[in-house]
Amino acid sequence: MEKLDKKKRLQTIRRIVSLNSLESQEEVLSALRKEGFVCTQTTLSRDLKQLRISKVRVRSGHNVYALPREGQFVPVPTLEEINQTKWRLNFSGNLMVVHTPPGHASMVAYDLDNIKHPFFLGTVAGDDTVIVVLAEDVDRETAGNIVRDMFPKLT
Repeated sequence: MEKLDKKKRLQTIRRIVSLNSLESQEEVLSALRKEGFVCTQTTLSRDLKQLRISKVRVRSGHNVYALPREGQFVPVPTLEEINQTKWRLNFSGNLMVVHTPPGHASMVAYDLDNIKHPFFLGTVAGDDTVIVVLAEDVDRETAGNIVRDMFPKLT
């Protein structure tokens, strides 16, 4: 049970860091508490090290936690950058293609896989694109509406 809790906590930390500009471990701990995880600063520090999350300077001049990408740390996009980036949804055959802002695709794939909906057989995530394999004869519009309800920024 402890390993599952740690795995969920690590996944939650990745999601929190990818979606927020957090400048301190206290802010990360607070966000974790809101998600139902209570841990010490020492545990969080170990988790951040294990996930290779580090602080980077963003355009505003602030230092925020960021996820690693191929040896380089990528700053969390600002809210303005996220709003400027179009979330898009397209189809090809029984594939749904979800375009997200950079760094968001794995969270989208994780959420789609975890709803265990019979329409969605599985996902493959890149940095900003998710391929969703749809079951045979699934109505595209219905499948798209399910995903749009989960991620309202999709067009």
